[in-house]
Amino acid sequence: MIPRAPGTYLLLVALAEPAELPIGRTRRMQFDAGLYCYAGSALGPGGLAARLGRYASGQGRHHWHIDYLLPHATLLGALVVEDTRRLECRWAGWVDDRAQGCVAGFGSSDCGCRGHLFRIGLAQDSNLFIASAELDLHARWISLEQEPGSVVNRCE
Repeated sequence: MIPRAPGTYLLLVALAEPAELPIGRTRRMQFDAGLYCYAGSALGPGGLAARLGRYASGQGRHHWHIDYLLPHATLLGALVVEDTRRLECRWAGWVDDRAQGCVAGFGSSDCGCRGHLFRIGLAQDSNLFIASAELDLHARWISLEQEPGSVVNRCE
C-alpha cells in the first residue's frame, strides 16, 4: 500500500527500445533503451499515494517532465521514504554516483541539479539497485508494475 504521507521517491521505469520523445512543449530528447530512475518528492496533499497513484494510473495532464516519458515506458515501482523534508536532490546525487548517465536538465528545472533522471543499466539490474537503495537510503520498495511478466519480481 502506498502511504498518504509526504515523502521522497525514486521511480523505476524500463524503456524497451530507444526513443526520441517530446519533453515539454518545445523540447525533444533522445533516450536509450534500459532502466531509468527518476528522483522526486511528494510533499503536497495526498503525499506519496497521490503522486505515485497518478503516475500508475496514467491519468492527468502532462505537468512534470516524467509525465512525457511514462506513456512510452513500463512503470516498475518506486523506492519511497516518508519524510517532510525535500530529499530529492540528495537522492538524485546518490543515484548519479551509481548511474551510467544523467539525462541533463530532466526534472531539475526548479533546482541546481544536473538532472533527476538517470539511466542505471538494463532492466535485469533492477534488483541490485533496489537492494542498494533500501540499505543506503532506508527506502521501501513499492511495486507499481503495469504489465504482467514485468522484469521486476520482488514483493512489496
